[in-house]
Amino acid sequence: MFKTSQGKMEKESIGFHKIISVNAYQNVSYQFHHNALQKIEKLQYDKKNFVVSTLDSKDFISSIVEVSVNIPPEDLQDAIELKAYDDLGLDQAVEYIIRYIEIPGRKTDKLRSFHVFVAEPEVIHEEFDPIRQQVKYIDYIYPKPFLIQNVYEKEILEAYGVHGYLYFQKEDAFLALFKDGEYIYSKSLKYSFENIYERFCELYGERVDETSFYEMLQNEGLKTSNFDYQDHLMKLFSEIFLYVNDILIYAKRAFEIEKIDMFYTGSETGPILGLNEYAHTYLGIEANDFDFDYEMEKGDWYIDQFHFLSVLEAIKNIEGEESPNFTIFFRPPPFVARRSGQFIITTAATIVLALSLPVYNYTYDTYVKISNDRLKKEEKQLNELATSIRNEIASLQKQKNEILAKIKGENDLFETKKKILAAIYDKKVNYPMKAKTIVNFGNHMTKFDVRVTKIADEDNLFTLSLYARSEKKITQFIKFLTDTYESRIHTDIEKIYKDEETGIYHGDLKVTVL
Repeated sequence: MFKTSQGKMEKESIGFHKIISVNAYQNVSYQFHHNALQKIEKLQYDKKNFVVSTLDSKDFISSIVEVSVNIPPEDLQDAIELKAYDDLGLDQAVEYIIRYIEIPGRKTDKLRSFHVFVAEPEVIHEEFDPIRQQVKYIDYIYPKPFLIQNVYEKEILEAYGVHGYLYFQKEDAFLALFKDGEYIYSKSLKYSFENIYERFCELYGERVDETSFYEMLQNEGLKTSNFDYQDHLMKLFSEIFLYVNDILIYAKRAFEIEKIDMFYTGSETGPILGLNEYAHTYLGIEANDFDFDYEMEKGDWYIDQFHFLSVLEAIKNIEGEESPNFTIFFRPPPFVARRSGQFIITTAATIVLALSLPVYNYTYDTYVKISNDRLKKEEKQLNELATSIRNEIASLQKQKNEILAKIKGENDLFETKKKILAAIYDKKVNYPMKAKTIVNFGNHMTKFDVRVTKIADEDNLFTLSLYARSEKKITQFIKFLTDTYESRIHTDIEKIYKDEETGIYHGDLKVTVL
C-alpha cells in the first residue's frame, strides 16, 4: 500500500492501494501493486486507487517564458499565464490549461525562466472523459516527454551530457532533449505510426494490410525479409531521419547545444530493429533502445515505457512532490471539507440545538437574516465594482488593439524592406557562394575517384549525375559532403545502380544549398 508521508499531501488523508496508469488514446491500462505492473482488462472505480495518465505531445504546446524575479509568489501564476498568452499568441477568448516548472539553471539577477505546458480544455475532455466516466477522477495527467526525467532520478542513466529521445506511437511521435538529466525541449513529429503507414502505401503505390504492416515493424523492423518492401522502407525512414536532423539543428542553435552525446529510439510497441543504425547514419550520434529496466515485475514481454515512468512520477506525487498536471477531473475533497458535508453537519447540529434550546433557533434565524442582508449589500457593491472593472478593461483592450494595429503596419513595412534587402543580398552573396560550393564539390570528387557527367541547376537544387567504379566510393563521397557541409547543404540520392555492360555505378545526387 502507498501511504502519504507525514506533513505531505494534505489534500488527501487516505492511503492508496494501487497506482493505475492509463493510456487514454489506446484505452490500455496497467495497475502497479506490490512492485508488479499488471494489465487491467476493465477499469473500475476505487477511491483508494491513484489514477494517472499522459497527454501526447500533439495535444499540448511546450515553450519557455521569462518573468521578473521581483514578482511575489502569490502573483507568479497570473504573471506566467499572461506572459504565455503574449509570447505564444494564444487566443484571448480561450481559457487554456497552463502548467509550468521553473528552470533553476537559467535564473539571472533580473529574470526567472519556466518551462510552460499549454493545452486546451476541449482536448482534455475529448481524450479523457471516457476514462473519467469509468474511474470518476484522474489525479494527474502528465505531459508525456517530461516523464523521461525519471530515468535520471532513478539513476538508470547518468545525468551527464545531452541526450535525445525519439519515440513513435500510433497517433503521435515526439523528439525530446534532456541536458544533465533536466528536460529542455520536446516537439511532436508528423511521423506517427498511422502517418508512416500512409506514407509507405504512397511510396509503394498500393495499399497494404495495415495490421500486417504494423506486425512487420514490430517483429522485423527495418530489416524485413520482404524485398518488395525493403527499398520503400529505406526511403521512408531516410526521409524521417532527415526531418529529425533538421529539428535537431534548430534545437542545438536555440539552446546553444554543441553536440548530442547519446540518442535513444523506441515505440509504444517496443524497440524497432534497425532504427538505431539509421539514427547513427543520418544523425551521426550513437543510438540505443529506449527500453530500460525499472526494477518492476511485469506480466507482458513489453510494456509501453510511459506506464513505468507514470508510476515513478505518481509515487513522487503521493509523497508530496508536484508535477505539471493537466487534469481537470480532481478527486473530491473529504466529506467534512465539502460544502454539502459542511451543510449537512451544520444542519444536524442546528436540529440538535433547536430541540434542546428552542430560543437558539429564533436567535440563529435572526442572525441568518442579518447575514443575508449584509451579503446582499456586499454583493451589490461587488457588482458595481465588477462593472467598473469590465468597462476599464474594455477601454484598455480598445487601446491595445489600436496600438497593435499600428505595430502591425510598421512590421509589414519592415518585412517588405527586409525582403528587398534579403533579395539583394542573395543575388550578391549567395549565388557566388553556391557556385563556389559546387566547384569545391569537384575538388572533393577527385579525392574519392568519383566523376560527374552532368550538373543540373534549379533554384537552390543541384542535381549531379555521378559515376564511379564502385558503389562504396559514391557512398563515401556523399557521407563526406554531409559531414563537411553539415548545416550548409542537404543531400539526397534515391538509388545507386550498376551498368551491367560497363560495370560502372551511377547515381543522381540532389544537393540543396541552404
